[in-house]
Amino acid sequence: MLEEFLKTPAGHAVFGIVIAVAAIVIIELNYRLFFKYVLDFVFALIATVICSPVLLVGAIISHKRAGYALEETPYLGAKGKIIYIKSFAGINKGIKNLPRLLDILGGKLSFVGVSLLSLSDGALLDDAQLERFMTRPAIVNHLVLHGDENTTYEEAFALDARYCKKRELFTDIFIIVKRIVLAIRGDGKSFLGETAGQSYGEVLLKRGTITENDLTNARKNAEEALKKEEQRSEFKNRKYN
Repeated sequence: MLEEFLKTPAGHAVFGIVIAVAAIVIIELNYRLFFKYVLDFVFALIATVICSPVLLVGAIISHKRAGYALEETPYLGAKGKIIYIKSFAGINKGIKNLPRLLDILGGKLSFVGVSLLSLSDGALLDDAQLERFMTRPAIVNHLVLHGDENTTYEEAFALDARYCKKRELFTDIFIIVKRIVLAIRGDGKSFLGETAGQSYGEVLLKRGTITENDLTNARKNAEEALKKEEQRSEFKNRKYN
């Protein structure tokens, strides 16, 4: 009976549903450790192909305005490593950050995750806040679910740590959907709270938590870390070229 049923259109439909459900369960169970990276790569590749004409136009405009197409800005990525994120040079708005699709393909960024953090702000974090580096930064911030206009940096870092420990498939899907809805409604990025308009160092300075000297030292530490990273990269290039 079962074999005969599976040969019918209804049987094919049921079999397809079972396979789909099994695939979703497997992806969900392994999402945090493996499939998040796979899906990021697949969808970034699709988006890059679709947006390739825009990327080409943006590169041409940038080269005419700045003399080069792409610029790279250093940030702290997963595990606290220094990463360089691409953007169009000479372009202020609109498609400026579209080249970040290439950084997702390269494994530096994710579609959904924590926000990018500058090296100087990273130098001001305490040990408990370092949990946010358990995952890659992203172009869509997970704070869209729980953040609001009153969200502080400390609250954002705590939510970052909680997101890093979970990283669930359907949560990420819901984050993307909600971000699209907010963008259509023109609600902006109020969910980012104080993290949207000013750096962590600037906020701590305004509160009186740190001094100007502390902020200067953090920036110096960031510059030294960047120089060491550049020296390591230069050494590797000389060694293997």
